[in-house]
Amino acid sequence: MNKTSKSEQLYRLLAERASQLGDGARFPTLREIMSEYRVSQFTAAPALKRMQRNGLIASHVGRGSFVIRGATPKKGARILYLRPDWPSHSIEAMERGMTGEALSRGYCCEVVRYPVDADIYRQLPDFEADAVILDPIRFDSFTAEQLQILTSSVRPVVLCRSTLPVFNIKCVGSHLMETGMTAANYLYRKGHRRIGVLLSEGRSYTLSTMTETLRLCAATLGCEVRFFDAEIRKGVDSCVQTRAYLERNCGEIAGSGISALFVCSYATAREALAFLERRGIDVPGRLSLLSYGFDSIPDETPRISSVDSPLPKQAAAVLDIIDRQLCGDLASPCQISIKPEILEYKSVADINLKPGKAAVS
Repeated sequence: MNKTSKSEQLYRLLAERASQLGDGARFPTLREIMSEYRVSQFTAAPALKRMQRNGLIASHVGRGSFVIRGATPKKGARILYLRPDWPSHSIEAMERGMTGEALSRGYCCEVVRYPVDADIYRQLPDFEADAVILDPIRFDSFTAEQLQILTSSVRPVVLCRSTLPVFNIKCVGSHLMETGMTAANYLYRKGHRRIGVLLSEGRSYTLSTMTETLRLCAATLGCEVRFFDAEIRKGVDSCVQTRAYLERNCGEIAGSGISALFVCSYATAREALAFLERRGIDVPGRLSLLSYGFDSIPDETPRISSVDSPLPKQAAAVLDIIDRQLCGDLASPCQISIKPEILEYKSVADINLKPGKAAVS
């Protein structure tokens, strides 16, 4: 890993300092910066010029430098969309939704793919843009340094996919507890009293909050919930691991007496559906499937009912945050939870109906 230069370190300090000052506040001159931070002109000058180039301060001969707040014009402002370089229909759908919304609002939008093993948070200060939308590979696991970078950024950095109980982080996603309750209530209304939960994604705050809420809500309604843990390891394709788990534990799931299985991602729900069909287990006749997360698969007719916040609403909320931030409205809410919805297809049976009149949703 390349060592951060002194000028880069100074720029980050100056950018953080500017973020704490109001519009029009006086900013230190080159000589004052050299004296205060005990650096040479060779270190200070590039950092100060970068501040000017990125629109964080304006310098006037004979008057000094001043902080700029909300001066970025909305139309034509440049947004970077950072997404993992990972083959996923869900990630691709998120990219289409976010970039489409940004372009519709008159922004210039550039997509940058990053390796899944990269510390993208440490790279954020190096990107030059008016705002950043980040699709993170890990939604809720941060080091102290990563948190400091996110919270001290002088331009909006909005995380999509999940909301986090972390002060001053900008994020948009589904309301996790409400998602769990919505899933439990939906299956209960369809007559399901024995529900399975397939833990088919890596352990996280997002997964734990959603599935534990589902369990508690279902128990309150008098339902029995059984967990099946695929023991997903980070860094390995969860679909591959889910497939292997189902091969090993098909008998246990089939003999558990559950009538519905909640799967923790749409991608792994597709794996579960394909596996069950190969084994001759009719969906939804013998076992109903409900997944978390919407997905858009090219040339494939959706079959699996799912629960999540609709992508268009998530994209609109992300761009609403950016709109307000670039206009200087720094007091507006920056953590937005979108109400989850059920998207019904043909994978959940209504078993309240009498035999012979079964219907699927």
